[in-house]
Amino acid sequence: MLYSFLKKNIHLNPDSWICDEKDKISFYQLIEYAEKAGNCLTKSKYGILCKTELNTAKAIMACLYAHKTAVILSDRYGTLHSDKIIKTIGLSYIITDDGIVKISEEMPEIEELNDIALIMCTSGTTGTPKGAMITEENLQTNIEDINKYFKLKSNNNILIARPLYHCAVLTGEFFISLVKGVNICFINNKFNPSELIDVIHKKEIDIMCGTPTLFYHMCRFAKRKDEPLPLSVAVCSGECMTDTVAKEIRACLPNTQVYNVYGLTEASPRISYLLPKLFDEQPTSVGYFLDSVTGKIEDGELMVKGNNIMKGYYGNPEYTAKVIEDGWLHTGDCAEIIDGLLYIKGRKDHLIIRAGMNIYPQEIENAVKKDKRITEAYAFGVNDVKVGQKINLWVESTICTKKDILDICCERLSGFQMPDYMEVVSSIPYNASGKITRENNIGYTIKDLI
Repeated sequence: MLYSFLKKNIHLNPDSWICDEKDKISFYQLIEYAEKAGNCLTKSKYGILCKTELNTAKAIMACLYAHKTAVILSDRYGTLHSDKIIKTIGLSYIITDDGIVKISEEMPEIEELNDIALIMCTSGTTGTPKGAMITEENLQTNIEDINKYFKLKSNNNILIARPLYHCAVLTGEFFISLVKGVNICFINNKFNPSELIDVIHKKEIDIMCGTPTLFYHMCRFAKRKDEPLPLSVAVCSGECMTDTVAKEIRACLPNTQVYNVYGLTEASPRISYLLPKLFDEQPTSVGYFLDSVTGKIEDGELMVKGNNIMKGYYGNPEYTAKVIEDGWLHTGDCAEIIDGLLYIKGRKDHLIIRAGMNIYPQEIENAVKKDKRITEAYAFGVNDVKVGQKINLWVESTICTKKDILDICCERLSGFQMPDYMEVVSSIPYNASGKITRENNIGYTIKDLI
C-alpha cells in the first residue's frame, strides 16, 4: 500500500537525486535498491542503525517494499539510547551500513505487525522508551494531507539536517520529497551552523526544515558572517516558536516562506500547519488542523482524532488505553484555539523539549540517582526565549561537588539529556504528599536561575 503509493510518485521524477557528503543516487536507483534488498528480509521486524542517513533511507524503503516493520534508531543519540530501544522492542536483527546483523536470539512476537510500517520510539517517564506503532495507512494519510498545503516542486533541493529517527523528518521531509520529486541532501554530522550554511550554498539548497532552535542559531551565525541564506521555504517544527526566534528568522530570511507546523510521533506526526502568509502576524500559532484531523480542547489539553493516529504502543496495551480513548489521542499538550488557529502552550507532564528531542525529567533523575552519593535529584525545563527550553538539574548530596555531578551525568546520560545547569543543593522541594514540587518552577526563565 504505502510502498506502491511512494513508487508511483517516484516514477514521475525518477532522475531526482538523493545525496550526502560522499554518495549520490537517483530516485530510480533507490527503488532498485529497495526491491533487491527487500527480497532478503524475512523477519517480521528490523532495527535500522546506520551511520549515514542515506543508508537509513535505503533500509527504510527496503522494509516498506518487503512489508516488514522498521524500528529506526539513531547513531547520533548514543549507544545507551539505542540499547534501550533494542531491549524494549525486542529486536534480534539490525540493518547496518554493512548489512543485516543478528544481535540476539529471536523471541516470539508479542504484537500483530502485519499492517505496522514503523515502530517509532519516544522517551518514557521511567526511562523506558514507548514504541508508537505507525501503520501504512497512518503514514499515507499524513503524507497526502501534507501534500495538499506544502508547495514544493521537482526542481527544489531540500537539506535534511536531522536524523530520520524523528517522525517529523521521515514523513514531513523525506517521504514528502519523494512524492514531490524534490532533490534530497542529507547531512550526517551533528549540528554545526557554519557547515550547514556552506552546504546550503554548495548544493543550492532552497528548502529546509528544522526546529526553531536550529533556525535561530543558523540565522544568528549567517548574520554575523553577513551571508544571506538563499532559502525559498523554511519549515519550523519540534518546539514551540517564540516571538524572539520568529523575529530573528524573519530578519535573516525576509523573502522566505516560513511554515510553522505541529505534530507528535503518535500522530505520524503532523497535526496542524500555519501557512506562510500568517507567519508574520501569528508566528506562535501552529495554524489549522490537517484535513484528516479533528481536534478539540478538554480540560486545557489538546485531543486529536484521525486516520493518522497510531495503532498503539508496542507491548503496552495499558498505556495505550490511557492515551487513546474512543479514538481520541491525548497529546499531553496544553493548548487553545483562537479564531480557528491552534496555539500550543506547554506540556501537562513536565516533558522537556530540547532541539526537537522529548526528554522526561524523571528519566534524568532516575539515572543520576543510581549513584549512591546522591540522595535526591530534580530536573526541570527552563524557559529560554531564544532556544525554547534548557535543562536545569538540582542534586541533593552532602558529598558530591559540581564536578562529580558532571562526571555522573557524562557516565549515565545520553548527550541530548545533559543538563545545561547543575546545582548541588541542601534540599529538594517536596509537596504535602512527598512528591517533588515541579509546579513551582513553571515559568522560570534563564535569567531567574543564573
